[in-house]
Amino acid sequence: MNDSLELFGKDPWWIVGVKTLLIFLILVLLTLFNIWWERRVVARMQHRIGPNVHGPFGLLQSLADGVKLAFKEDLIPKAADKVVFVLAPVIVVVPAFVTFSVIPFGPEVSLFGERTPLQLTDMPVAVLFVMAIASIGIYGIVLGGWSSGSTYSLLGGLRSSAQMISYEVAMGLALVSVFMYAGSMSTSAIVDAQDDLWFGL
Repeated sequence: MNDSLELFGKDPWWIVGVKTLLIFLILVLLTLFNIWWERRVVARMQHRIGPNVHGPFGLLQSLADGVKLAFKEDLIPKAADKVVFVLAPVIVVVPAFVTFSVIPFGPEVSLFGERTPLQLTDMPVAVLFVMAIASIGIYGIVLGGWSSGSTYSLLGGLRSSAQMISYEVAMGLALVSVFMYAGSMSTSAIVDAQDDLWFGL
């Protein structure tokens, strides 16, 4: 067992809660910034101005879009299975956040007087965990298409799921060389292996 794994599983419950909240906030803020950045880049490519009204440089445009989305009227098709139709997007979003629970954000730090790694948790097969959890999101895509009660939506969901599965196969094969070099599937051990390589040069 890797020595770096001994750092995990000893945090008090409130440290786990704080780290979970911080990861969630970082992901939400990065999403807001990435949407703004994408819209600026696409606008420049198309010789348009892009977001520039809400906040300085249009930085609050993503927030305005989020508020607009939150207050839009929810439409559920007549033939839809309402429970599955509402649950399907949740099945897509939750695994996307859960995968970040094993991603290292930094070294061991002192947080409110407690020594803790900047990573929610780790395990000997953390990379397989990421791939397994990420693949759960595919079910949400298929269920979203099926629950709408439309044949075309079902076909679209099946096509999207086939695309996602084909991407995962390539991603899994690309990670094999990482496992072989690091000698572990633990994300913190993989980071440590890169550190050894950098200082060994």
